[in-house]
Amino acid sequence: MAGPPAAGAALVVLGDSVAEGRDDPGPAGGWLGWAGRLARHLGIAAGEVCNVADPGATIEDVARSQLPAVRGARPRLAVLGCGMNDALNGFERAAAGARLDEVFGWARDAGAPLLAIPVPRPPLLERSPMSQFRKKRVLQRIAVFNAELERAAAEFEMAFPARETVAKIADPAIWSDDGIHLSPAGHEYVAEVMSRLAAGLPGARAI
Repeated sequence: MAGPPAAGAALVVLGDSVAEGRDDPGPAGGWLGWAGRLARHLGIAAGEVCNVADPGATIEDVARSQLPAVRGARPRLAVLGCGMNDALNGFERAAAGARLDEVFGWARDAGAPLLAIPVPRPPLLERSPMSQFRKKRVLQRIAVFNAELERAAAEFEMAFPARETVAKIADPAIWSDDGIHLSPAGHEYVAEVMSRLAAGLPGARAI
């Protein structure tokens, strides 16, 4: 986890290593990532960003370990970037849905719009030697997780972008060589798309 204390944060970021900014080095060290780039687009100072994302995090980890760290925050915007580790390793739909409800419920109670990022199909599936059966299962889990994201967003009256909104994410050129993390260009693309989405979110405070 990285970032200042949650109290007073204008932007709160929850999620996994992609949300952390992996493979996009910051000018002052650490990771910049789409979160840091999004803050720039929105005019939010680095000191007002609370990024508690952790490598390897699942939605269970977000609810159990990351939410407690931001309970006192009332950000202008919260972003959730999670689900890839769930898709790769497996999850119970009901349990994942319940944890998503916790995250969306926190944002609602904090008076903050929550922007959740659809889980993409990573180039890893084409680059790795995993079996066709496992690839199929991963793709099925991605679809199920995205369906739960869309459901939770609708129930808590939050926006959930259609996959077409981030269509360029399917381009292998914006991913790192490992096929599971974004390149700096990929992080910038995601930040640009999210900044446009954030500008139109109902309830966003001075974005």
